Amino acid sequence: MIDLFKKGLFTGLGLIIVTADEVEKRINAMVEKGKLSAEEGENIIKEFVQKSEDQQSEIQERISKSLKSALESLDIADKEHVENLEARVSSLEDRISILEGLRLEEDKKSH
Repeated sequence: MIDLFKKGLFTGLGLIIVTADEVEKRINAMVEKGKLSAEEGENIIKEFVQKSEDQQSEIQERISKSLKSALESLDIADKEHVENLEARVSSLEDRISILEGLRLEEDKKSH
């Protein structure tokens, strides 16, 4: 599921890059023809790139929220929860080892 979202995201990013290149070529052509000044062309390209980056960030944020929501609805433990459980298991294993050691000592004393 995550791979599908990644593929979609990368496809979208690829389209943005192709589109950005195409916009830059067309703006540069307009500058060469004198329809835009070099400064105007540069400003348009910068604005387009900025808007593209903003949209990319917004899309990534939406995908992240959607994934998080989907995972929560599936009731799957998150990384923090798993790490907490691992710490608890480790602590319990240590306590068991200590208790087993005490039991062995008591058994030796009683024999």
